[in-house]
Amino acid sequence: MLRTATALAAFCLSLAALSLIGRASATALQAGAPNSLTAAIATTTAARAPYAFDVDVDSSKISWRMHFNPQGTPHVQLLSPPRASLSHEQEQAFVQSSQNLDGLSWCASTLMGHVTNVQLIREDASTATYSFQPTQESIRNPQIRRFAPQLRGEFTLTKANPDITRMHIYAPASFSPMVLTQISRMDVVMTCAPAPNARMFIAQQTSHIAGSAMGQAFDEQTIQRVHGVAAP
Repeated sequence: MLRTATALAAFCLSLAALSLIGRASATALQAGAPNSLTAAIATTTAARAPYAFDVDVDSSKISWRMHFNPQGTPHVQLLSPPRASLSHEQEQAFVQSSQNLDGLSWCASTLMGHVTNVQLIREDASTATYSFQPTQESIRNPQIRRFAPQLRGEFTLTKANPDITRMHIYAPASFSPMVLTQISRMDVVMTCAPAPNARMFIAQQTSHIAGSAMGQAFDEQTIQRVHGVAAP
């Protein structure tokens, strides 16, 4: 039972760093992806720059402020709370984030080139919104990657100077990520903002996970904000 509880805690904490964990891989755009998505990924990839920034992560379990500096040693510093005050699960989550964080999470990253079944669902004069199927190759977080078949997604793309302005990842049905655990809701909304290079990065992410573990209900929301983006 203790092992299940510890694993669940790590799973919930991993949602807090969903957009931060992992590095972009080579683009392999799937057949059927709109040309505007191809253009957005190519333009963002060419414009990427090594910015410094702060990250605030707040939930019922953690309240962190971190600073990333691509020229620092280490690159990631925990500004608050004192690192010595972290629980074992929090320390593991922080170490994992620190090891894998290599810069801003760009909305039109190369990872979006690995999604499949891209379908237009609505549009207006300035934007188009598409649904898609996440794949293991399109998800940064190793804790979440194995559940890709259970997830669905949507993204909104600008028509002029194409870029992604919003993404939504969710589970349309309940699923069991581990023994004695059922996830009834998993919902992640990512809102994008322009970096100094004018390309969109994930400025705010709201993650909501609910379900039950060992007969006990849980309902967790985590808000992650990136701010102070500037040249180091």
